[in-house]
Amino acid sequence: MLDYFRKKARSPVLQATILVIIVVFIFWGVGRNSSNSRTTIATVNGTNIEYQDYRKEYDKTMSQLRDQFGGAIPKGLLATMDIKHQVLSRVIQRTLLRQGALDAGLYVSDQELEKAIEKMPAFQRNGTFNMKWYKSILANSRLTVSKFEDGTRYDLLAAKVRGHLARFSQVSPGELQALFTYNYTPVKFTYIAFNSRNYTSKVKAGDNKLAAFFAKNKANYQTAAKRKIKYLYFAFKDQKAATPSSTAIKNYYADNIKKYTTPERREASHILIRSKSSDTAAQVATELKKIKAILAKARAGANFAALARKYSEDSLASRGGELGFFSRGQLVKPFEDAAFSLPVGGISGVVKTRFGFHIIKMDKIEAAQTKSLAEVRPAIIAELKGTKAKSLAFKAANDAYEQIIMAGSLNKYAAANTKAKSKIITTAFFAQQTPPKQIKAMPMLTNTAFKLKKDELSSIIETGQGYAIAYILDIRPPVQQKLREVKAKVRQHFIAQESVKIARQAAGNFLTALKKGGTSFRKLAAKTGLKVQT
Repeated sequence: MLDYFRKKARSPVLQATILVIIVVFIFWGVGRNSSNSRTTIATVNGTNIEYQDYRKEYDKTMSQLRDQFGGAIPKGLLATMDIKHQVLSRVIQRTLLRQGALDAGLYVSDQELEKAIEKMPAFQRNGTFNMKWYKSILANSRLTVSKFEDGTRYDLLAAKVRGHLARFSQVSPGELQALFTYNYTPVKFTYIAFNSRNYTSKVKAGDNKLAAFFAKNKANYQTAAKRKIKYLYFAFKDQKAATPSSTAIKNYYADNIKKYTTPERREASHILIRSKSSDTAAQVATELKKIKAILAKARAGANFAALARKYSEDSLASRGGELGFFSRGQLVKPFEDAAFSLPVGGISGVVKTRFGFHIIKMDKIEAAQTKSLAEVRPAIIAELKGTKAKSLAFKAANDAYEQIIMAGSLNKYAAANTKAKSKIITTAFFAQQTPPKQIKAMPMLTNTAFKLKKDELSSIIETGQGYAIAYILDIRPPVQQKLREVKAKVRQHFIAQESVKIARQAAGNFLTALKKGGTSFRKLAAKTGLKVQT
């Protein structure tokens, strides 16, 4: 439907229809919510759902429907499906899911968050996470590191609760125990790595082999498709947002007091003697006797870290049992209850959890702290001004979009609006992976441009720094390259592929020799010049 509007925008009848739709859409819900924000479309237990988040989901749904029906959505389907409310319901459910994860005590550790961000292609350079690039993209998107990481943490929480729900549906006790053992039992093993890089010198890359490889993989050696666009841009930083009143600042502080409160944190060490529910009474008695003997030594003044390194059956034993800092809701309840009842330097009695028997030593306590309004006032002002600027930018983009539709084209809109004409930017041809400098930090604009056809107008695109409206001036399709043009790249790819095959064969030969017997894993590795790792 959006494609139809963009292509047929010159029709006077359609322009009148669009005007009616615009009025209905405005009164439907944008601007009428508890927070009085033009960009907030719904509030779920105090959490605002922004219009642009809804719009992204809506556009994604429309795109999927168009693909499903071969580019044209059947007449009347959208009304039958009530697509608008379906999308809103989906966004609300996603918000509830994130809130539920927190209420259930599920959390995402700092290590999980770091690994997830490091894997994001947008923050990688040559396949490796680049901290400088990461901070640069966030800065250009008017996002602080903490705000982006908070959002990512919420997304990981939602994924985690979905995963847990799926894993525990119709699972027998035996299966559950097996899964628990698989996930939480530490293992130590030796291995040999047959790295393909060590076999590249064995690959013979003659011209005939390269020609055959190229012929089989021609599709991988084409120039990238390119687009030339012009776009109208409304940056958040260009909006003149007034400084919020003292009342607004105080209200925001009161409404978001949790944001400025650091809960009590404790740092502890522990010693674990593992005990399973399947253990016999005799085994449990032995485990209990062992932990009580260790407890007696700890209370007699023995070094706790040394005891942990010697006796603990936990993966943290090598660190003296150090758990690091934790807050309430992050550990299993019996352990947490015992830990939060200890003074600094205190040693618990024997604590039983599903992991086994523990002894806990409290190393440090950091009391809960709430920053004062004076401390956070500058940050609140910046936050409120940023929200207002975002709202103003959206209004400007929305007004421009309506005027473009009514004018019939971006060119006619520019001709009738001299101020807007100076804001329209035209790019040279560019590939999706190498956008020009002015839009390099706006991947949403680039991605949208490569989904549209020639002479097609986009909807309003949120870029992270502002809102854009793009028009596709021209398209250059991919061009098949000749072998002589890409021979060096073909040689590199061929050698990489063949060296993997040789490495796999070497591993197979090693395994066959090992199975025949007569030698040990380490001796055979030494004989073949391979390094055993642990």
